[in-house]
Amino acid sequence: MPTPLRSIELFLALGAATTAIGALPADAAMAATGTHQAAPTHLVAQHGGHGGPIPAAASSEGGEGGEGGEGSQEIAASDTAYLAVLGQMRGHLIVAVELMQEGNVAQAEKHIGHPVEELYGSVEPDLERRRVKPFKESLTALLELIQASPGSSETRKAYQSAVAAIDAAMLGVPETVRRDPTTTAAVVREIVKVAASEYDASMADGAIVETIEYQDSRGFVLYAGELLTASLGPGTGPEAMALLVPIQRRLTALSKAWPSLKPPSRPVMDARTVTILASQL
Repeated sequence: MPTPLRSIELFLALGAATTAIGALPADAAMAATGTHQAAPTHLVAQHGGHGGPIPAAASSEGGEGGEGGEGSQEIAASDTAYLAVLGQMRGHLIVAVELMQEGNVAQAEKHIGHPVEELYGSVEPDLERRRVKPFKESLTALLELIQASPGSSETRKAYQSAVAAIDAAMLGVPETVRRDPTTTAAVVREIVKVAASEYDASMADGAIVETIEYQDSRGFVLYAGELLTASLGPGTGPEAMALLVPIQRRLTALSKAWPSLKPPSRPVMDARTVTILASQL
């Protein structure tokens, strides 16, 4: 996969080149809230996917194809499952930024809608216990603005607020859990498993026919890569390096399945290969 612009770089590029469209930063809000890199370090995604199985206790707010992630009972019992849903939200917003860069507001709107319409209901019952301020209003405000005024400064601010709210919600998990490299490894494996499910759901007869599902899977893989990069920063200990570097290398090889935001006319990898490689992380 060609190296994508990091979220803040993409924001700056959008602000300079696509004023009419609107710049949507993904990481600027993290810096503004003091959670840059520290907050999004762990994530275990149990996202069933648009075409995958839905857990028995899945939230009633599961959306298209059942994208609701773990049910609220599972999330309440698992820090990593809770972070999984929040991480999926971030993956959707990463793709939305890419789409906005290309001027594709209609598809960007779909990805901005998924966090509030399909995922929020899975974490909502657990927010009070974790002492996390409800943040559905931030997600809804962004969705409404992207529909009404995608190129406005208000939309850019709403995007920053939504990202900041998601990242702040991650602080509902103890720091020791969020920063543990073994958790990071589990997070990446699970989010990529979800990406493989979405990739499979995007295909029919050996061709990619569902663009949104392909983009979902791309966003999740990009976010998994960001998690690894954040966890392998300066000062990373030898044990963490030994655990995470091989995963990063395998993820780099797997990410070739998503060479571009627009699905390739001929898939680089078939769904079975993606699933196998995802299971080997």
